[in-house]
Amino acid sequence: MALPVNFAALTGGNQPLSLLDTQFSAVAALGSIPCAAAGQNTISLTPFTNTPTVVSYTDLAPSFVFAAAQTSNGSVTINAALVGARNAYKWNGAIQCGGGDIVAGQVYRATPLQALNGGSGGFVVDTVGLNNDAATIQLIIDGGGVAITTGVKGYIHIPWFATVAFWNVIADQSGSISIDVLRANAGIPSVSMIGGGNKPTLTALQLNGAAPSGWTSTALASADFLGFQVVSAATVTRVTVELFVRKI
Repeated sequence: MALPVNFAALTGGNQPLSLLDTQFSAVAALGSIPCAAAGQNTISLTPFTNTPTVVSYTDLAPSFVFAAAQTSNGSVTINAALVGARNAYKWNGAIQCGGGDIVAGQVYRATPLQALNGGSGGFVVDTVGLNNDAATIQLIIDGGGVAITTGVKGYIHIPWFATVAFWNVIADQSGSISIDVLRANAGIPSVSMIGGGNKPTLTALQLNGAAPSGWTSTALASADFLGFQVVSAATVTRVTVELFVRKI
């Protein structure tokens, strides 16, 4: 692999100084530009002093590295070096970053790609030094052979930051159940993270699933405890409720 300019191969005599600019630009494109970050959902990135000057976004190079100033609570855009705000996407460009996807103090790398957002451009955002792994959180609610009653049926500890992406409910037979998810950080769960959103629910079904819609929050933090509370139930005697999450 060679850089654009091979100085040893140049002919003798004076050479244009623009060759240095060409070479330095090529070297700069090989790395990531460290930036100071400001903002919660509209993130402004200011490159550190003595880093390359950025006047436009070029596909895949350079990337911008930053430590988040705040935890996001809505759709995220990034504006690097005042070039212009673009949507920020997770999972290699599949879904725009939203509430809880950017966590204060965590380090992220934003890489530009013009094909995102229908050709309007955007950033693929990944964490530096962390795995964006998928995981499932499951609880079995067992009525012991009789119809399940209402109330809190169990608790689960969450050891990492994550975002709830989907829920599933499967029962021993066709029936109905509605389950709320309570949450507290390092405490007894008492507040619903779903609110008026679509609770994990069966309505005359044995299996059902959906992405969270209208939830108060889909973000999970390290040391959260979740409580699974049956709001209503009929017929079913054994149910597994599952939250599919993406670690961040």
